[in-house]
Amino acid sequence: MVISLGWLHDSSSLRFAFGVKSRRLEELVTRGWVRLAGHLDRDACAALAKPRMLPWSPMAPKVGAVTQHGWFAQVPFHKAPPPVQAFGSLVQATVSAALDHKLPDWNEVTWQRYEPGRGHIDPHRDQAYYKGLILIVTLTGEAEFTIFQSRDPPVMLDRWTTRGGDVVLLRGADLGAAGVRCPLHGVGAPASDRLTVALRHNERGYGRWAAH
Repeated sequence: MVISLGWLHDSSSLRFAFGVKSRRLEELVTRGWVRLAGHLDRDACAALAKPRMLPWSPMAPKVGAVTQHGWFAQVPFHKAPPPVQAFGSLVQATVSAALDHKLPDWNEVTWQRYEPGRGHIDPHRDQAYYKGLILIVTLTGEAEFTIFQSRDPPVMLDRWTTRGGDVVLLRGADLGAAGVRCPLHGVGAPASDRLTVALRHNERGYGRWAAH
């Protein structure tokens, strides 16, 4: 079965589409991730960009065992630009229907910028307080995105080059079974600036941003 929905936001004629076969979305529960390569076009990615007046802040260079380099900017979901809210609501409704399970509402939107040659984040799991579903969109740029079975020794399960328009869905904590976690994943340094936007539900409430 294909679940296909559209959302027309108030400020533009841009329509987001999210037609994905249910069995693909079920992979969130069975393996923990779904990659939708080239799912969004350039106009859609531009509509999801960070507001210009929202400042960048540097990421902490190290969180626990995880090293990283980049910049982030964050707002509560309800204060995000209308296109971000529209696409996020569409994805949440579509995945909830496919899994026959109401996902928790988004409350965090985070944009990230990775500089060429330096920007990266080591293999990590998003914290256990990020529940339900994690949505990541690459807006521009390319980098190696890797799913790991283990960090030490590094055992790889999947790897691909993520590009502008790619959508990655990751299982958040407790999706499908109590105690399950986000898959271990990392992103290598891009050849040019890479911009992303991520939507999550933070059980502790908005504003407790962390690397993993």
